[in-house]
Amino acid sequence: MELISAAAAAFAAAQTAVATIKKAQALGKDISNIIGEFGKFFDAKDVVQKAANDLGKKGQSDTSKALEIVMHAETLRQSEEELKHLLIYGYGQPGLWEQLLLERSKIRQAKEKEVRELERKRKKIAKQRVDWAIGITAILGAAIAGISVLVMVVSIINARGG
Repeated sequence: MELISAAAAAFAAAQTAVATIKKAQALGKDISNIIGEFGKFFDAKDVVQKAANDLGKKGQSDTSKALEIVMHAETLRQSEEELKHLLIYGYGQPGLWEQLLLERSKIRQAKEKEVRELERKRKKIAKQRVDWAIGITAILGAAIAGISVLVMVVSIINARGG
């Protein structure tokens, strides 16, 4: 349920950001005055998209809530397209959109690389722990076997009158 609530709140925030951007553009405000609103939109869009992706992975059984999130994601995809056109045609900044996409791609690749590296380190540490546990178990096993042999030898010597 938290996922659904977070997605709903993010969708509302994204819609507010889009409305603010459109209003500012209509009032002739410079793009630098509304960059923060673009950031709010994309942050919220990512939350909604992640919720839609996570619901798909979990096999969410509540179809109506899943549909709501998927529809929000689609609405935001369309809103992103509107913002693209606003930047290109409303503000005359076609290169800005391409730079945005390129930079977003770089950031995502860096994040994915970081996640892979953390996962690799986590697996390495887990393997080291298993190796240590096996080693300690082997040493303890050998020590117990050695002590057992020693006890048997002492018992045999004592039994023979030693």
